[in-house]
Amino acid sequence: MDREQGTAAPHRMGALADAFAFVLHSHLPYARGAGRWPHGEEWIHEAILGTYLPLLVALHDLRAAGVRFRLTIGLTPVLLEQLRDRDVVDRSVHYIDDRIARAAKDRRAFHAEGRPHTEQLAAGYVDRFERLGTAFVSRFDRDIPGAFADLARTGHVELLTSAATHGYLPLLDEPTVHLELATGRRSSRRILGTEPTGIWLPECAYRPGLETLLEEHGFTHFFSDAPLLASTAAAAARMRRSPGRREQVRSGAGSLDVELAAGGDAWSAADVDIFRPYLVAASDVAVVARHPSVSGQVWSARHGYPGDAAYREFHRKDPRSGLRYWRVTNMTTDLSEKAEYEPERARERVRVHAEHFVGVVRRELAAERERTGGDGLLTVTFDSELFGHWWSEGVDWLVEVLRRTSAGGPETTTVAERIAAAPPRQRVALREGSWGKDNDDSTWLNGQTEWIWRDLARIQARFVELCRARPDDPLRERALRQAARELLLAASSDWPFLVTTGQAADYASERFRAHALRFNRCAELARSGTGEDEGELVALERADNPFPDIDTRDAIG
Repeated sequence: MDREQGTAAPHRMGALADAFAFVLHSHLPYARGAGRWPHGEEWIHEAILGTYLPLLVALHDLRAAGVRFRLTIGLTPVLLEQLRDRDVVDRSVHYIDDRIARAAKDRRAFHAEGRPHTEQLAAGYVDRFERLGTAFVSRFDRDIPGAFADLARTGHVELLTSAATHGYLPLLDEPTVHLELATGRRSSRRILGTEPTGIWLPECAYRPGLETLLEEHGFTHFFSDAPLLASTAAAAARMRRSPGRREQVRSGAGSLDVELAAGGDAWSAADVDIFRPYLVAASDVAVVARHPSVSGQVWSARHGYPGDAAYREFHRKDPRSGLRYWRVTNMTTDLSEKAEYEPERARERVRVHAEHFVGVVRRELAAERERTGGDGLLTVTFDSELFGHWWSEGVDWLVEVLRRTSAGGPETTTVAERIAAAPPRQRVALREGSWGKDNDDSTWLNGQTEWIWRDLARIQARFVELCRARPDDPLRERALRQAARELLLAASSDWPFLVTTGQAADYASERFRAHALRFNRCAELARSGTGEDEGELVALERADNPFPDIDTRDAIG
């Protein structure tokens, strides 16, 4: 593992000032041994080479150079389990070697064809893949989770956890939510060696009362889309509140019995903004909303930086190697008409866009200070896999942003550090919803996916019955633990999402059905299995092996 000694620790805030929180959410569904191309384990290999390795090399290099930065990075437990899996790691090394060989073959072919510019691009791929492969094997000891944990130990990164398999929590029963939260936190603690206090709610999906479960499991903060906070807060704010008094606050999701802690501030709709964290309902759990327009500078399909003409085109691949040699050119240009990629032109746009982004952040924070007379926290959130994998230049852009904020502000912070420095005192109610279409549940629950939720409800009910029976035979107890794994894997939000979007509907449907079938067989073994069934149980345990320390008592005690 690469651990730089004597590097500058992140600058710690003295007097509270405006701050900027850059949050990355890293997640891939469970795909170990479940197919390769176009859907399956290759998702993990692509993300390792395209995102996680470039990001880690960049952050470790910035730390070694003494650049002051802090980031908040979420790593879902199911992703961590796969990144630590020996078979996945070995196949990732083979994947990188294969990409090096493909690029070298392209370089020879382009040379023979008399295409010097494309030959140079292929040579660039060879160099890049070789450097990242060396970093994976030598610098980071094939241990990507450990490389992230190393950044956390020096205070440069706050690591978030999530629900174990990224289950869509508002639509799961309470025992399954408990199992998701407890298993996820235990997995992150075991693999990363850290105690996560922040959580990324899968799909930013929330329902009233979830904050109570989060608090029960030791979490102190989570993230939300701004519309979930603003709409209910405005309705709740019609009732002025006094410190220490309990009141019922009406929201679109029903009633919340809220107590404003003694010494807390009364608030109104005008007080609710996205530049500060709020305590949720009667809990001590804080919610942080992402800034939609500043985040949109990156992820907006119409105005986001990745759509710039100079950046590498993701969707066109060389038919021989699968590598990409073209640039966006124009968002409406047919793939066959894309112009060839020009690296120096792309590097210049990275500098321009980084400067623009930091300028936007500074202006927004200055406007907030002008409006309120106080300091603000501006938070942006993105999927990690956007950077490097989908947006080839994204990691370079992030490096430029961090260099600029280190040199001239605003101060970067982790969310945990900011909350510790300025504990929120005001409270807000959130409505049920997510980051999805219309900020509701419909991306995951709709006419195409109802069958998933019906089957999942039966699985959840059967699991609770098994847990209450609590087998006393060792083999049956193992079968119950494997049933818990299969329940969590079936509950992943990825399956209904992929069905709804059509990106991999058949694959996602089959994956859900496979985990449901395995759950049912494990349930039978948990009820009546004998020693003669051990071989079958071992095969099931090998097929789906995450969460070795799963505890079924987390579901119902």
